[in-house]
Amino acid sequence: MAEYNKEMTPEQILEAAHEEGYELTDDQLDGIAGGGEWTNECCPGCGHTGTMYCPGTGESRCGKCGLKW
Repeated sequence: MAEYNKEMTPEQILEAAHEEGYELTDDQLDGIAGGGEWTNECCPGCGHTGTMYCPGTGESRCGKCGLKW
């Protein structure tokens, strides 16, 4: 089983997924491409302003407490 970590490049993640037998369609890749964007939106949980918005899921996530909304 491949070992994953947050320092992996996107290419390394795709290679590891392929080694595990996972294949993504072009539509699936399009859905996750581009990542998210940092915003100054205030976290409703802790008030931190370093939040990440992901357009693909429509969710925001706090970089401090990890709350998703």
